[in-house]
Amino acid sequence: MPISTNPASMDGGVLGTHWEITPAWSEILSSVARGERVVAGGLAESLTEDLFYLDEPWQGRFLELVANLATSWKWHGQRPTRDEIAAWLGDDLSLYQYVRLLLRAWWRPRRQ
Repeated sequence: MPISTNPASMDGGVLGTHWEITPAWSEILSSVARGERVVAGGLAESLTEDLFYLDEPWQGRFLELVANLATSWKWHGQRPTRDEIAAWLGDDLSLYQYVRLLLRAWWRPRRQ
């Protein structure tokens, strides 16, 4: 959340801060409150396809990690489906961001 100074909140010469919620966060919070998916615009589906694009054994390892993270390590061990992965990534913004960062790091060219 961006921080902006608010002259109205100055108290005895001490500068106060004012927290503002950006419009994007307002939409996300509203979506969560309504029980809707948080990651919009096909981003969860795109990341899901990226995961299923990986070669074995890495595809299975990434899918198992996502399943375990999404279910608090209570996943039953069977390979999750595309729909399950997309639903988890779409419903949980932090999971989506974490998996996206992991996959980017995995695909980043190695320095020689």
